Amino acid sequence: MESKRRFTVKDMIYIGILGSMCVIATSIKIPFGIGAMVHLGTGFIFTAAIIFGGIYAGLSAAVGSALFDLIMGFSPYTLWSFIIKGMSGFIAGTIARGLWPEANSATPTDGKWLARGLFGCFAAAAWTLAGYVIAWWQVSGSLTVALNNIPSSLMTSGVGLVIALLAAPRLRNIVNR
Repeated sequence: MESKRRFTVKDMIYIGILGSMCVIATSIKIPFGIGAMVHLGTGFIFTAAIIFGGIYAGLSAAVGSALFDLIMGFSPYTLWSFIIKGMSGFIAGTIARGLWPEANSATPTDGKWLARGLFGCFAAAAWTLAGYVIAWWQVSGSLTVALNNIPSSLMTSGVGLVIALLAAPRLRNIVNR
């Protein structure tokens, strides 16, 4: 009989810490263009996904993104962010690393992690874009407003991908110690 991995207190602690780091990363904004901004939260989610896998990245992204929305006054988006960013972390992490940190042997020091990480982050970015177009449309009541936010979402995902691909190999070595 196959034994299933159990959710431990250590898992909860890691997810809580990663969730709080997601809030901080999302608070860091880089202005571009006229009135547009990119935040580093997606970069954090993608990095956590490559290092820790789908469960950790998904839960920490859901909690961290929803908490950011509550703290910063974006409460109409709280439930949307919980679902969209949580699934984004889960998708990226499951493809890049597996469900759990120890799920597979592909670490950011071998050749497989890059292809898995890229595919996972691209899939998660597509999910996030589709999800937020619907969220923006529902919250604003305007499809035009929702569609006008697409470039900012793509830029945030692109910056997040670059951050994750640069940071994950270095951070993975630290986490493994």
